Amino acid sequence: MTSRERNIVSLTDVRLPALREEITELRERLQNVTEIFNENEQSFKIIAEIALALQGCETIENLDDAVGGVMIERSADHARFYVEQPDLEWPGSEHIRALGALDPTLCESLAGLTSTKCEACRSETYRDLLDVDVSDPASLAQIPVSHQSLKGVLVIGAENPDFFSNDVGTLYLDFLGATLACSTYRILAASSTTSQNQGILESKP
Repeated sequence: MTSRERNIVSLTDVRLPALREEITELRERLQNVTEIFNENEQSFKIIAEIALALQGCETIENLDDAVGGVMIERSADHARFYVEQPDLEWPGSEHIRALGALDPTLCESLAGLTSTKCEACRSETYRDLLDVDVSDPASLAQIPVSHQSLKGVLVIGAENPDFFSNDVGTLYLDFLGATLACSTYRILAASSTTSQNQGILESKP
């Protein structure tokens, strides 16, 4: 074997293991990207299903059922929608509450929320916000709900303390809050118009 041939063999022996390692790393990265894509696709399907349910609501009762039904079934364990509307009452609503009904400290905290917050929480906080006793700790997503004059906060809870960890992406949760805000505003506006029209009819001789 010539000197040149020996050098070629030696270079091949050095490069082949390195190439195999690079290929293995690329395969792992591709697998990770595929897994993330699949998780995102599944998350989007869940959020889209909830959003469609909210958009289909025509009354406060429908909205209450959606918050306590499909939202819980498809996202986490418990949910409450707190609305900052002191002039409105929510009779018969199990999952929609007036923000002012909360403890003043919690009320102030939620009212001052400007962006979605995910965090682990104590069982006492979970109970105060969601009326459910859980093991300590649990986790919460607190999502601002705002559209024109409507302001509120959607609180979604999970008994798993890592479900809503502080490094969870909030893009889908923000979209969920925006959808809830638009649906609620539409329903309240329609209800207000109906009440005004009813008052006009009743006042006519």
